[in-house]
Amino acid sequence: MPVLGIPLDELFARYGATIEPAELEHQLHRFGCSVEGWATAYRWRCPSCGTLSEGGEDAAPPPACEGCGADLRSAATPGAPAGEVQVLRMELLAVRPDLFGPEGLDRGLRGFMRRESGAPRYRLEPGSFTVDVDPALAGPGVHRPRIVAAIVRGLSLDDARLRGLMKLQENVHWALGRDRKLASIGVYDLATVAGPALSYRAVDLDGLRFVPLGFDPAQPHSALTPREVLAKHPKGTAYAWLLEGNTKAPLLADAGGGVLSMPPIINSEATRVTTATKDVVIDVTGLADRHIDKALAMVVTSLLEACPEAHAETVTIRYAGETRVTPDLAPHEVVLDPVAAGRLIGVPWTADEVAELLRFMRHDATVAAGQVRVLVPAWRSDILHPRDLVEDAAIAHGYDRIPAIGLAAATIGLPQPREEAAVRARAALAGLGFLEVMTLALTSEEATYRKTGLPDDDRQATIENPISVEQTMVRVSVVPGLLETLAINLGHAYPQRIAEVGLVVHADPAQETGSAETMVAGFALAGDGLGYADARSALDALLRETGRDAGGVRYRALDWPLFIPGRGAEVLDGAGERIGVVGEVHPEVLTRFRIIHPVALAEISL
Repeated sequence: MPVLGIPLDELFARYGATIEPAELEHQLHRFGCSVEGWATAYRWRCPSCGTLSEGGEDAAPPPACEGCGADLRSAATPGAPAGEVQVLRMELLAVRPDLFGPEGLDRGLRGFMRRESGAPRYRLEPGSFTVDVDPALAGPGVHRPRIVAAIVRGLSLDDARLRGLMKLQENVHWALGRDRKLASIGVYDLATVAGPALSYRAVDLDGLRFVPLGFDPAQPHSALTPREVLAKHPKGTAYAWLLEGNTKAPLLADAGGGVLSMPPIINSEATRVTTATKDVVIDVTGLADRHIDKALAMVVTSLLEACPEAHAETVTIRYAGETRVTPDLAPHEVVLDPVAAGRLIGVPWTADEVAELLRFMRHDATVAAGQVRVLVPAWRSDILHPRDLVEDAAIAHGYDRIPAIGLAAATIGLPQPREEAAVRARAALAGLGFLEVMTLALTSEEATYRKTGLPDDDRQATIENPISVEQTMVRVSVVPGLLETLAINLGHAYPQRIAEVGLVVHADPAQETGSAETMVAGFALAGDGLGYADARSALDALLRETGRDAGGVRYRALDWPLFIPGRGAEVLDGAGERIGVVGEVHPEVLTRFRIIHPVALAEISL
């Protein structure tokens, strides 16, 4: 996980008190934050965009500006840091991006430390700005169809607050936005924006030019097309994969046609936010409303925490046939059973106690008819189920205060027979000179049957909602993984001897889960001069060492596309049941994997 540095001076200034390091670390661990330690961080001002970026303890500048991506280690960079600060190093947990800045962490700690209770209130007023959304953004040429936006007025930004805003953006990009794929945030100086009608549209990659953030407008050739941004700008090259294959680019423009940004890549230099900025426009673009709504709520409320005198205004988003008003800072309601919550944690809570604990975690909570009615703030993205609120209550109560309960009875565990067989097989294969590999348990019909030549008996356990075409089923054999491993190790010395011991799965309606697991051992030998006899010799030794030859085994010719005709066999046990296969891999199969040496392999059930 990435590590975040929280400036202690900013945190303590907001908290209103100084906490000794050991006590702060203890309380943060109780709060659920993983503290990595303390450090002195040096800050460097970007000569291109003016952003303060944080370097390491060696007083060397970071490789790139956190704002525009410019190289901070070039000869043009000033030789001395702009300042130093003591920081608290915390591991970023993707479940709580609302804690990624001093403002959010202070908001959480004020409740956890019993200084405040309940959800804070933020001033949100109706605004006049609108965003018209081009239907083409939902098309195949550029698919980034959703946007939300807000106005925040009355800011007072110093270097620390401005840097905190930029860091929050990038951290939310990582945690909630999946590195900008699901949500990307833009912040613009409202004084540079012609309003109130903004447009979010798809443009040709060579359709217009604008000066991206960090480029000097006075310099020739600083105005780039979207295609040139992806090829020349540091942020463009870093995130070009998000628009890979698109024929158009998303663009946010103002009423005068001025470019605010090219989501999800880079803002324009003309709308850059500085310490002189008083009012800002914030937008979040992405693929679905849930992610961008939560991201916008986090950024807006963090800004309002940093500048309590500021207020937010809504923006009307106009799609074809749909209108939304954002940001939506209304909480969502969850009803919690306090008896079930206490039983789950092991503490006999009353409804009033659960409500009080949740208020310390910055929720609004009341008791009605023995149930706890919880209003979850809009900036909490991790509350998806009542169990998540039970966890919050347990954190506020303190896991260290939950009474220890001894075991009523003790049992002594024994290893499963199949695991013992797997241990014996691994030891035997290692003794035979094989290098153990571990391949993915998820694969596809293409890789298993059509590429490898294994027979398709339609007994695979398929994934109902696969995340990719490469992971649509659970493996039915380790053979495809062994061949794929040989294919990606062509540059290594030959001969190669690799083996894998692991589980394969077949669909089985008779089982409670609808599928049955089998422990198998497989190996492959690759190299000139290796063939069936070598694989058969190794297999005989493996059968003997694992006890699979008890009762006698025999071999029978097997006609599979995986093997060269006449060079493949199935292994039968004493009852005539197939327990494995062995043979020389057919050249057509080797060609599909681009393997250039002969391969012999075997696989048996343990």
